[in-house]
Amino acid sequence: MPNPRILILNCYSDNHRGARGNPWIVPQSIAPAVLAGMLEPARVDVRLACEFRNGPFDDFSVLQWADLLVLTGLNPTFDRMKQVTAYARTVNPGIVVAMGGSLARMLPNLSRRYFDYVCSGDVEQIVSVVDAVFGPGHAADRPVPRYDLMPGTRIIGYAEASRNCNFRCSFCSMTAEDREFMAYDLDYVRRQIDAMGYRQCVMLLDQNFFGGPRAYFKARMALLKEMFKQRKFGGWAALVTADFFRDADNVRLARESGCIGFFSGVESLSRTQITAFNKKQNLVLPQEEIIRSCLEAGLVFHYGLIFDLVDRTIEECLAETELIVANPRITLPSFLSFAIPMLGTPLFRNRLREGLFLPNVRLRDMDGRSIMCHPIDHIGDAIAFAARMDKGLLSKRKLVAHAWQFFRHYRGKLSNWGLLSGMGNAWTMSYPRFGSNGRDGIRPGRDGCRSYLAGSEQTGSLYRPRIRIPERYRVHFEPLCVTDRNGELHDDLIDDAASLLHLTTREVETIPAYNAIAMP
Repeated sequence: MPNPRILILNCYSDNHRGARGNPWIVPQSIAPAVLAGMLEPARVDVRLACEFRNGPFDDFSVLQWADLLVLTGLNPTFDRMKQVTAYARTVNPGIVVAMGGSLARMLPNLSRRYFDYVCSGDVEQIVSVVDAVFGPGHAADRPVPRYDLMPGTRIIGYAEASRNCNFRCSFCSMTAEDREFMAYDLDYVRRQIDAMGYRQCVMLLDQNFFGGPRAYFKARMALLKEMFKQRKFGGWAALVTADFFRDADNVRLARESGCIGFFSGVESLSRTQITAFNKKQNLVLPQEEIIRSCLEAGLVFHYGLIFDLVDRTIEECLAETELIVANPRITLPSFLSFAIPMLGTPLFRNRLREGLFLPNVRLRDMDGRSIMCHPIDHIGDAIAFAARMDKGLLSKRKLVAHAWQFFRHYRGKLSNWGLLSGMGNAWTMSYPRFGSNGRDGIRPGRDGCRSYLAGSEQTGSLYRPRIRIPERYRVHFEPLCVTDRNGELHDDLIDDAASLLHLTTREVETIPAYNAIAMP
């Protein structure tokens, strides 16, 4: 029998770049390679594709080739998964479609309307799906990501030392899933690094690289130090939580093992805002002190800022950015975003319960640049603030001055790559839409080409089928609505209210919309 032909696709829809790919953005996704690594290479024929890197997948010949289509992606990609499924079933009626990830856990009932298999488990579940479709015997003896199927590069490689997170931030999809933190066996970490070949930098994509027992963390440091001395890579970076910096020895161990820098979820310099986000780990030390100490130790520090206009005024957010740009001893943020009440998170549940969602919010509006909830300030002012974020919130003169002073202070402490990486955020803050044509499907260069208001944005080119499709698949190109015209949970999500809102069946039945659709 011929081997099963499997296409694993990481779905993505970038609303801000004309539906193009992001090959130079760090980090990239390795989800398709990890999924493929669960399968025995000699027993399957696998192809990988990533829309985040390469833009919308439009190779219909590969969809005709595949027996099984496996879809993965982040929260806002549900619409895109539906669209790809419609294309696949149009050109290849016999194809089997499986989807997984956070959306499968948050929207299991809705997902079953569109996909043959809804995988609510971890990556290992792909084996059971393949075995169910093609018969048993497809599990890999020694799983390792299929880096050989990814685009070749010697610059950055990606690996994982753990999964999930041991903290419960109010806006994080990891909190919504409420899955236990799990550290990987050190042998698996070694196999990943060996399999990818030499890279100038290995980025560890753990949600919290510092999570788990401290003895295991030190063992992980020892492994990385050993492999660094063996010149398996030129350096490494990781995502860590703020409690990592409470002990100066952690920074020392990291640098001795070849670390070049970290990304950490600062989110805000306001203790009040951090408390509202339930980021208790960020209260152990002043944020500015953490950033400065890391840089002084010769390790670059990246972070993002999250503005929540429901809890803070625009004036407070602007004051925070001015405080940062006036301090050249810390890096500028790598990105600015609004707080996103992702499905199933405590933030989502609270905003829905308090009636703070705007009407007709769609899942695609959860992009960090759209106003989704009633702000403290006038909504017109909030929209104007969102537009400023998209065009450059900080004065370019101040950004240049910060970059120069940052260079002068750290040129003897950071490596050349660290300096370039740290100073690069000045460019990011100056031109946040570099290479962008505004929102996908909207002609650039026109005033008001974006509304920045959830529910009122045009849907864009991805929502217009590129080929003729049967009428029954037209629904696949309709955006998923989160709230109805009254700002309440949309009817399409009622069947999944238990997982979205952490309710019992009896509590779900008290939702007005549920009673309306349950009536004969």
